[in-house]
Formats: sequence, structure tokens, C-alpha cells
Amino acid sequence: MTEPAALRLTAGDLAALARSRPAAPALAVLRRGQVSRRLLLLKGLADTARRTVPELWARDASAGWDLCVQAYAADPRAFEEVLLHPHAGVWLRRCLRALHGTGPTADLALDLARLGTFGHAAALRAGLRPRLSLPAHDGLLWLPTLGVVRLSGGANTVRLDGWTVTWADRSLRTDRTLSLQSLPDNRMLSLQQDPDDNATATPFAPHLSVVLEDADPYRDVYGFPVQSRQSPARQAAWQSAVARAWALLSELTPERAADCAFLWSALVPLRPGPRGRGRSSSTREAYGALAAAPERDPLLLAETVLHETSHLALGSLTDLVDLADPYDRTRHRVGWRPDPRPLGGVLTGTHAHIGLLAYWSRAAHTLHGAPARVAEQRLRRCGTQAAEALRVLWRNRAALTAWGACFVEHMTEEAEAYGFRVDRRPVHPSGQAGVRGVTPFRVVRMEAEDTPPSGAARVRPPPPRSTRSA
Repeated sequence: MTEPAALRLTAGDLAALARSRPAAPALAVLRRGQVSRRLLLLKGLADTARRTVPELWARDASAGWDLCVQAYAADPRAFEEVLLHPHAGVWLRRCLRALHGTGPTADLALDLARLGTFGHAAALRAGLRPRLSLPAHDGLLWLPTLGVVRLSGGANTVRLDGWTVTWADRSLRTDRTLSLQSLPDNRMLSLQQDPDDNATATPFAPHLSVVLEDADPYRDVYGFPVQSRQSPARQAAWQSAVARAWALLSELTPERAADCAFLWSALVPLRPGPRGRGRSSSTREAYGALAAAPERDPLLLAETVLHETSHLALGSLTDLVDLADPYDRTRHRVGWRPDPRPLGGVLTGTHAHIGLLAYWSRAAHTLHGAPARVAEQRLRRCGTQAAEALRVLWRNRAALTAWGACFVEHMTEEAEAYGFRVDRRPVHPSGQAGVRGVTPFRVVRMEAEDTPPSGAARVRPPPPRSTRSA
């Protein structure tokens, strides 16, 4: 599981990512980076738990690790499908923080025991028939990519035999086609426009399959309260809302819809904000997931999808390479937040705004009436805020890496292509010169043993050579 991983991005890939126009090869590299990162985190979890909590490891987790090894050997792709379950990343980081003493330890026994159910789900996906008995710590059985089983009846132990779960005097049997729940049902929002529906069909509408994630025990990581189990009526409302937003997104920016379909795999319902206001969030720890409160306006829900998937793409890139100096402690004002932001936060928000320019521009020129006026206003606001934030980034160019400087230059070119001029004058005369191109980078090796206490696995490729004189 810790073989050397080679990842390559071209100059064109980096430029396309900066402009929020990533091609499939670049997205595939980001995905491979997430797989490698999580393999390292999983190996780091096993090594650290064996060393620091051997009794817990032997009692609750070692059997799960053995299943992981067997599943990976049997079918690496199926194993990776479970490994990339969005909130498996949250679980891994939470375990590592507790093991290293940098996070809460109260639930460490429970979190380690879930290595068993993680391994069981991976083995099932790989075509094996695993058998496992585990303590029922909190009455909740987590099987990533399959679902959650609520163990009613005061069970102390749960037994898993292939696709059958048994506890107390109850038994639940499912198969590969069902989401595994205490009341099995399909939580998948699977969308494909009907080509015979002339009202909504577009020639390049990509297929979208997104899990409505309302039961995962690790989903409460977005800074806003999450909603509990969705009723059938609420699930139908989400299906309708996402379908209308997806049709609009596919019509206006089919190339961005394809990117979103690649990056987005889970939707976590949030509680609405004050007076029913919309809200959304994403986190680097949960690659593939975005969280959102219900939104009836498809124009705004499509914006949310674009905004948060931009964060997913950039978070995956910055898991591989630093764009800003990680030791920079300056704070800066931006138009979309009331609080001063670190330079990396300015870059992240700017990138998300850049990713909305094509969408709002096409909406303004395609739609009519009130939606067109809303699109014009949103375009003007996004573009103005992006240009002002880019000015902050240019003025603090000395705190960007060469990769970051290149990234900012491409974002600037994208903003100016839509008519939003950017003041590029640096504050620091000694700041780096502009970089228009970047040589491909190669990740030579990533070691699980080098995982820092936070559980993050960093990759720092050599800096690119400038193709432009100072």
C-alpha cells in the first residue's frame, strides 16, 4: 500500500486548473493524489496504533487492517472506491490526531473499531466474503460507500458475514444494489437528462450520481449544523432541486458540469441559515463531498455546486504542492468575507470566484428577464471581488511560491478576459517576477512514516524554472 507514486501535471494542466477549466487528465492526477494521500494516512494510522495503543489495536482494529490488506490485493480499484468515500478522510485524520495527541481522544476506541467496518466494506467491494465480529460501541454500524446500520435493541456485539449483518435478535441482509440502512432504501441522486425532453436536454449533459449523505457519523465537519435523516419528501425535494440545477448547469457550461460530475460524489444537507438563507461548505478532508442548505432557485444551487467543487479541485492540488508560504501569518481583507483572511484563504476564495465568471456571463447572455438581471449582478460582483483579491495576491507576491505566482497569473488572465482589470503592481520590490509557464513536476516518493502529527501527508516537488526574465 506504500509503493512509490508518480504524479505529473503539465504547464497546460496547471493553467487550466487556475482558470477553472481543468481537463480530464489533470482531474485524474488530483484523484490519484487523493488515493496516495489516503493510503499514507491509512498506513500511518495502522503503524501508530500498533505502537501507541497495542491493546486497542489487537482488540478492535487488527482484523479490519487484515481485511484492508486482503481487499487491496484482490481488487485495488474496488479498494480505492471505499478509500475515496468522502468522509473516510475525516475519519482517518480524526484517528491520527487522537493517536498523536493533537486531537480529542474520548472516541478513539470507537474510531479505531471502525477500521473493522471500513475493511469489511472494502472486502465486500473487492468481491470477498469477509466475516467479522465487533463491539457495538454506539449503536451505529458505519460501512463506507454502503451506508449506516442503526443497531436497535441494546446490542453489545455485531456480527458481519458477507452481506448479512446480525445483532441481538435481528438480522439485515442486503446486496450490492442497495444502500445499507436500518431501513434499506436508495439514497442516490442519479441524474441523466432525457434526450427526448426538448425542454431540458442538452447535447453534452454528463451523467451525475451523488449520494445524499444524511447518516454518515463523520459528516458534521462543515462549520454549520447538518440535517438529520431526510424524509422521503425531503429526499424527493433534493432530487428535484439538484435535477433542475444540473440541467441549467449542463446547458450553460457543459464543460464545467463534466468537471463537477468527476469531483462531486456526496451531498450533505445543512440546516438553513437565519431567515432561511442558503449556505454551503466543503472541506479538504472530505474530498468529493459538498454540504448545502436547501435552495429552491436552480440558478443559485448551480452556483453553489460550481463554487464548492472549485474548492475541492484546489484543495486536491494544494495537498500536493504549496501555492502560498505555509509560514506566512499575514491577514487580508476580501470582499466576500467580513474577517481578514490568510493569504492561502484569499487564493482559495479568488479561485472559486474565477470559476463562476463563465457561468454568470453565459447566464446573463442566455437567460431573460429577472434571471438575466440576477446573473448580470452576480457577474459584476464576482468579477469585481476577484479583481480586488487578485490585487491583494499581486501585492503579496513575495509570500507565494513559484507555483502560486504562476497560478495567480493565470487567474488574472481569466479575470481580464471577462473585462475585470487587475492592478498587478507589487508592494514588495523584491517580490518574484511573473511566471508564465511551469515545467511538469514529478512526485517521486511519499512515505507514511513521514506523516506529521496532524495526519497530513505533504508533497513538495522541486520549484519550477521561470520561463520569463526578472
